[in-house]
Amino acid sequence: MASDPIARIDALLLAKDYDAAVMLTKEAAEQGQVEAEFRYGLFYWHGVGVSQNYLESLHWVTLAALSGHERAIAARKLILPSVDQPNWPKALDWARQRLQKAAEAGDNSVLIALSRSYSADFGFENPVEEYYWACLSVAVGDESLHKRRDALSKKIVITDAAKAQDRMVAWLEKFRPKKAE
Repeated sequence: MASDPIARIDALLLAKDYDAAVMLTKEAAEQGQVEAEFRYGLFYWHGVGVSQNYLESLHWVTLAALSGHERAIAARKLILPSVDQPNWPKALDWARQRLQKAAEAGDNSVLIALSRSYSADFGFENPVEEYYWACLSVAVGDESLHKRRDALSKKIVITDAAKAQDRMVAWLEKFRPKKAE
């Protein structure tokens, strides 16, 4: 069987071995593989190999959508009406907590997703938090949010920007300490 987990999952699905497909998908999703996060959410959406659970589906699909997965972004919009509205922000918070743990553990790539989670695209806009995570992303060397960070700095009051920058410095000192040269 192929070493690529997604190819292995596809092969298991073709063989109708749903239990093994779900187990492998869960493992890959928990390791932060975006396509696996999306597919794991779909398993819950359709009740394939797991009990149907729209909230759990929303959790995983939101996580993939925050990473920019186009099909997850579209699927999330379809799943939202099936979940009680008070649970929408809870699903987003669940995704943020997972992303934050990954960021704290050294995964700089999730900083973009954390910034995106506070944009209007996900329904619970917070420009100060979006700015904070964008600043962190740029500070660790990812220039893709440079323009967005600069645009956000013009939307928030200067004292909020200063506080976010102070938080950013403290976060970097805690989670990305400079090595002695």
